[in-house]
Amino acid sequence: MFKSRDIDLLRPDVAENCRALIALAKLEGREVLVTETVRDEEYQAYLYAQGRTRPGSIITNSPVPTFHSVKAGLAFDICQNVRGREYNDEAFWDVVSRIGKALGFTWGGDWKMVDKPHFQWDAHGAYTGSMILAGQYPPEMPRWKEDEEMTQEQFEAMYEKINPTIRTFADVPEWMKPEVRKLLDEEIINGGTPKSVDPGDINMRLETLKAIVVAARMRQK
Repeated sequence: MFKSRDIDLLRPDVAENCRALIALAKLEGREVLVTETVRDEEYQAYLYAQGRTRPGSIITNSPVPTFHSVKAGLAFDICQNVRGREYNDEAFWDVVSRIGKALGFTWGGDWKMVDKPHFQWDAHGAYTGSMILAGQYPPEMPRWKEDEEMTQEQFEAMYEKINPTIRTFADVPEWMKPEVRKLLDEEIINGGTPKSVDPGDINMRLETLKAIVVAARMRQK
């Protein structure tokens, strides 16, 4: 029975983007730990038995490995590298799912049978587990970074896509607007422009603004 969390056992394009996810999450203050990359058929059978012939909840519907298989190397599982908060920090999953999907991965948290730790390259849903079993693998994943070839402008453009700058109140996601409006009115946040000149100036990264909103909610409790 074999399973590994060695990123080098992933297909090279998937491995490179897995490392990019880890690096980009770290830029946002989130430590990612890869818990699994590939597994063999015996270990997959062991997982499949859970909730069927072995105690526990069902965690997989496939009796044989597909994207996680040693031959494919197209998937990996992660958790937050913080003791006691490995899987139960929703803010962590918000960050890593956004980054992972921007890189091109399919995230298991979007599935009907939710699997938040899971990321896979399936060419945006074009390749299924049955196709992987048949030896039909997706084309090479677009690389987030070619070694030493990404310019500063390219990096900034990619980071802007992952964690956009909220420049004005009009850029604020609808679900945050009531709280952000209050924070602006109270002059708790501003983008450097006096309220009398521009009452909607924010000029702040989305994740930073989210953190301020969450902190404001906590103070109200």
